[in-house]
Amino acid sequence: MWCEEYKVMNQDIPRTGSLKYRLPNISNYTIVILIVALVIILSLTTDTFFSYNNIYSILFGVSIQFFALIGFTYLIIMGEIDMSVGSAYGFAGALLGIFVSVFGIPFFISFLLAVAVMAFIGLINGFLVVRFRVLSMIITIGMMSVLRGLTSILTSVLGAQIFPTAYRKLIKFRIGEIHWTVIIFVLLVIVLEILLYRSSIFRQFFYIGYNQDTARIYGIKTKKIKAIIFAVSAASAGIGGILATSRITHAYPTTGLNLEFTMVTAAVIGGASLNGGRGSILRSALGLLLLSIVQNGMIIYGVDPYYQQVLLGVILIAAVFVDARLNRGKV
Repeated sequence: MWCEEYKVMNQDIPRTGSLKYRLPNISNYTIVILIVALVIILSLTTDTFFSYNNIYSILFGVSIQFFALIGFTYLIIMGEIDMSVGSAYGFAGALLGIFVSVFGIPFFISFLLAVAVMAFIGLINGFLVVRFRVLSMIITIGMMSVLRGLTSILTSVLGAQIFPTAYRKLIKFRIGEIHWTVIIFVLLVIVLEILLYRSSIFRQFFYIGYNQDTARIYGIKTKKIKAIIFAVSAASAGIGGILATSRITHAYPTTGLNLEFTMVTAAVIGGASLNGGRGSILRSALGLLLLSIVQNGMIIYGVDPYYQQVLLGVILIAAVFVDARLNRGKV
């Protein structure tokens, strides 16, 4: 369908239609260098960072949040954004808690229902964006507010109620000494990255991000794909939120609060462009890992939470600034 195959990892399809490729994206390498450098610095300057328990705790946390990053990254590649991902993360855990604790629905059925509800919510986002051609940021900020309010309502109903055993055991299952989420995290990164750059279906995300009108001319159903990925974004965020809620054993009104900014920062640090057309599941995951290491280091150093928030905000601004510089003059 297209003149030339999309090259893997280091090369992008030109926006102009030329068959020449861009230079390799430097973020392919710098993200790994930054992680290694940060690990070395923290290992040399602290006594507790480079321990099995601490490193494993970082990976465990990343493996849960990563679910919210999957659909989010796909949307950024297509030039869209889902600012409701953090609220969806928190709402799904509370919703599942209502299903199992208040209505007494069996856990497995409750889980499927909660994920289905989240997918429907994402579909609403996608429908409003593609049908009325409204900026996805505006629509999803509105949904963010709606879901955050609903989460507060549900958690007030649940109170401090501890969830049933089946819900609490979800996150505790291990394969050997490793939590299943860590194993799934690694497998998903590998599989989804391969699909993103090797599958003709997934490569359409890049075509849409580069030039939606041209993609439509070539027969790509841009509206349908976007609506589906908005549903995927909400559903995958919901799964992450359910796992996070299982970890803390009860619903909490601030679960997932500001997670959307973490997702944006992770994706952009990983080389994704807010203009669309560029991104990677692997590099987004590495970006999330980098942010988690930074946060962990600040906690070890005893940095005040307010200053932690300031630093994370500075990182986001810097990442967006670099993205803007790289994409200056591009359409």
